[in-house]
Amino acid sequence: MKITTLTAEELELKEGGTAGRIVGAVLAIAGVAAGIFMRAAAPFIIWIALGLVIAGVLVILFSSSITLNASKRTGQLRYQKKRIVGSKDLTYSLGDVFRVETRKEWRMQDASGSGDQGSSRQQPVLVAQSVIIFKDGKELALSHEKTSSTMSMGGVSVMSGQGGQSAMAAQLAQFLGVPFQEIAPQNSGIGLNISF
Repeated sequence: MKITTLTAEELELKEGGTAGRIVGAVLAIAGVAAGIFMRAAAPFIIWIALGLVIAGVLVILFSSSITLNASKRTGQLRYQKKRIVGSKDLTYSLGDVFRVETRKEWRMQDASGSGDQGSSRQQPVLVAQSVIIFKDGKELALSHEKTSSTMSMGGVSVMSGQGGQSAMAAQLAQFLGVPFQEIAPQNSGIGLNISF
């Protein structure tokens, strides 16, 4: 999420938009191109091309953008999640906000080996998501889950942190006048993973 408006009376955050639609369009175009230009090479290519087109259309339909607007003047928190196939528009009172959290956890993800063709191994990936916690226990996700970027150099994987996610959530908490809590994962080291 990015802060698009910040004044003494209003804070607006936005995430998403055109990136998902661009990826979907690229997949759909690649599927059409593969179907047209490669169908003579092998009969099963048409099924792969059709799969790419369907995947591209689904990515376009289900990609979403999130807008969060907090206004001290109106005392309201407005949350919008827009998709081509539907949207969600919610309004809350600023007085109902209990705290803002950034939750981080390690998840295992497949990573292809650099030296071995076709082999894969599991590597830990740091996942973070910021949420608003309300006094009645409801939770509102501020953003989609963010994964850490990983750079591999031989047997060493260096993972970047989620500092931007936490900083944005802390700034929102400060604007709302509520506590901010960062929930760190167990075994959160310096982000250096050495495998042999």
